[in-house]
Parts: sequence; structure tokens; C-alpha cells
Amino acid sequence: MKNALLLSLFMSISLSINADFLKMSNDAEILELESSEWSCVLDNKSSLVWEVKSESEGIQYALNTYTWFDGVSGRENGIYSKNCYWGKNCNTQTYIEDINKAELCTYSDWRLPTRDELKSIVDYYGDSDILIDSLLFPNTQMDTYWTSMSAKDNPSLAYEIPFFFGGSIVRDKTIDTFVRLVRSAD
Repeated sequence: MKNALLLSLFMSISLSINADFLKMSNDAEILELESSEWSCVLDNKSSLVWEVKSESEGIQYALNTYTWFDGVSGRENGIYSKNCYWGKNCNTQTYIEDINKAELCTYSDWRLPTRDELKSIVDYYGDSDILIDSLLFPNTQMDTYWTSMSAKDNPSLAYEIPFFFGGSIVRDKTIDTFVRLVRSAD
């Protein structure tokens, strides 16, 4: 009896957590959770819209990596940037500009998330080794993702969120890593 009650409670919590997330088409239409193709995820709780990575090569390819660059600090052409499909200017600023130009999910105000925003989609209770709901965010790599936050005491470092153990760490902006963009739904 006790186990059945705990299972019922766990299932209701799981369903309420997933109810906060909605799949969106590239035309910004809300889709059924069972939809097999979507481009963005809306988090109703935080009013954020998240980019979804693709398994196909191209601008949103899940294996593309970027150096951190905002036009002022970081590295525009990092020597370690070798995993973005266009092969040069593999940095966060260029990626953001390209996604905004493409108007992903009809929006042109995409940006790097803050530390807290990116931490909000870390899922410590899922069934996967990757700490994210892989049903909503497929193709997420078991690696780190850039945030918009530079380290206060060392502007050559930026924070990133590791989707294999959570928390946050800092990394040299000249080293490449993964990116998941966000925008405000408001």
C-alpha cells in the first residue's frame, strides 16, 4: 500500500513537471507532447523558450561547438573551434546572429542563457545519464553548455553548465563547448 501511494505521488509530480514544458513548431505553434518534430520548447513556469538541437548537420547540429565571444571579450576565431559546420567564426556571437537571422520559431531575439536559466532545465531526477529531459531536449550532449555569465574576478572565463553532474563551472572562453539558446516568452 505504501509503495503504491509513493508511486502515485511520484507519477503526479512527474506529470506536473512535464506539464510546464510545451513543444513548439518552427512556426511557434504549440504542439502535442507526442509530436515527433519540434524546434523549440516553451517553459511555462519560467516563461522561457528554449532551442532544440538537431541530429542533422547544419546550424543547429547537436555536435557543433563554439568559443565564447560577445564582441568585447572571448575569442572570435578560437583555435579549438572545429565543430561548427561553417568552419570559421565558430563563436557564440556569430551563432546567435545566425539563429536570429533564421528566425528560429519565428523569433529574432535569441541569446545565451544566464546561469540560473540554464540550471532551470537541469533534471536531476530523470532516467538518463544526461541531466535533462531528453524527450523534450533530444540530442543534448553529455558535456557542458555556455552561459552568458563571465567570471567576475577573471573576464577571460565564462560559466558553463555541465549536463552530466549539474552545478556550474568556469572555462576559458577560447575553449569551445556546446550552446543552447533561450529567449523570453513575454
